[in-house]
Formats: sequence, structure tokens, C-alpha cells
Amino acid sequence: MLSPISVTPLARASLSSAFMKRLSATALAGTVFSGVALGQAQPAALAVSDVPVSGGTERVLFVEAQKARAIVLLLPGGNGTIGLDSGGGIHQLGGNFLVRTLGQWTAQGFDVVLPDAPNGASLNGQRHLPAYADAIGRAIDFGRSRAALPVWLIGTSAGTTAAVNGAAHVGAKVSGAVLTSTVTRPGAAETIFDAEPGAIAVPVLVVSNQYDTCPFTPPGDGPTVLAALTRSPRKELVLVTSGQIAKRSDPCEANSPHGYLGIEGTVVQRISEWIRAGGGS
Repeated sequence: MLSPISVTPLARASLSSAFMKRLSATALAGTVFSGVALGQAQPAALAVSDVPVSGGTERVLFVEAQKARAIVLLLPGGNGTIGLDSGGGIHQLGGNFLVRTLGQWTAQGFDVVLPDAPNGASLNGQRHLPAYADAIGRAIDFGRSRAALPVWLIGTSAGTTAAVNGAAHVGAKVSGAVLTSTVTRPGAAETIFDAEPGAIAVPVLVVSNQYDTCPFTPPGDGPTVLAALTRSPRKELVLVTSGQIAKRSDPCEANSPHGYLGIEGTVVQRISEWIRAGGGS
């Protein structure tokens, strides 16, 4: 089912002004999620843990929202390495769509789980493998040890392969998945089709920006993604529209239509509403 919406660039009002200044440099180097969580008016609890996984550990951040009714596990793109320190500081991929909107997810009433790459190593070419599905499962277990709530996986760009892998292979731990700027074309290290989308038996939302010109994530492939989700009981494609792009930004990087530049708040709200309609609220 196709649900098109057209939106105009919106100010990211839910983020603090100090945080916005850091975003102008497209990084959160050294940002620590403490005191008042980003996008919230009240202090939020956070926890960081080094979770054992095959071959080592993955560091995972948990941020608690006020009266949350679900958990969103965020799976960024790029090489997946966010440089998470023991105090909750994020030193890499700060401009990524999901990382820079972390506070907006808590403001929408979701607890957030944000895993770093296991052992701080690049996830390129690894996100479709069984070992990474297991790492996602361990991150879910950590999040649910803090809050026994339904879990939704949200992936963006290269992180969509991770979201498909997790939704397909960790069973009842996942209530649904959201794919934004979905990697579908050869030439990328891996695509969602390497991760068995046909095995997903939970709801899936696919979000694309009509102005995304990254060659690996063409918005026109949305119907193909839906067709591959043969077992999903509820699936929908949402198209958004924004052509905003930062000066000198690569079309596959975050400060472009590929990363929903200028319409982050609208996209987060639309996804949140879809999750809530599916029982994740």
C-alpha cells in the first residue's frame, strides 16, 4: 500500500539550540546524553553497557523516555561505528539521520536503544550475516532488561540491511521494522535482499524521499521492497518530498535528501504514528 505525503522543510524545534549548533558541524563528537535528554523537557535516564557478542562485545546506549510504551532500536548507516564511549558520548556518525534525531524519538514517547558496531569494527558487508542478527538480539535483550516493552527496529541506508536481518531472524523479540532510504542496488557492500526479507513475519514500513539520488537507494524501488516482504502481515510505503541538500554533501550521505535533511521532524512523526497504529504505543 502506497501512502504518499508531501512535506516542506521544517525547523527541528524539538532539539535543543546547543545540540543544533553541534549538528551544524554534522557531528556529535563528544556529545554526552546526560541531564536533559535531547528533545525532552525532563531529565531522562540513560545506561551504557558492553554487551557480550560472538567474538567480543558491542557497546549499547539506552535512553529512557517519559512514560514510554515501546522501544526503538536505531541502526545507522555508514560503517555503523558510532564511537560510543562509556559515558554515552557519541564520537562518530553524529550527522546520521537516526543519530541526530535520537531526541526526537524520545520526545515521541519511545525508549531508544542505539548499538555501536561490535568491537568498534566496520559493519560494511557484515550486516546480513547471522552473527550480526545475534548482535541485534543481544542489544534487544539489554534494552528489554531496562524496560519490558515491544521493540521496533529502525534502519537507515546501510542500516536497513541490519533491520531486515534482525526482523527476519530474531523471532518474537521484534514487533516490527522500519526501513528508511533502503539499500536495494548492487554496488553497495550488501543489500536488504542479502538478509532474507521474505522471512520477516512482522509489520514493515518503508520510507523513501522522492528526491533521494543515491544510486544504491532509489525511491522507485519501494514497490520491489514491499513485494519481497512476502510474509509481512502489514506493509506500507511512504514517500516524502524534500530536495534540501547541504553544500558539498554527497548524495549518499546524511545531509541530503537521502538523510531527510530539513524534514527530520516530519519523518520521525510519520514513523512514530505508524508504529503506534500497529500497537507500539
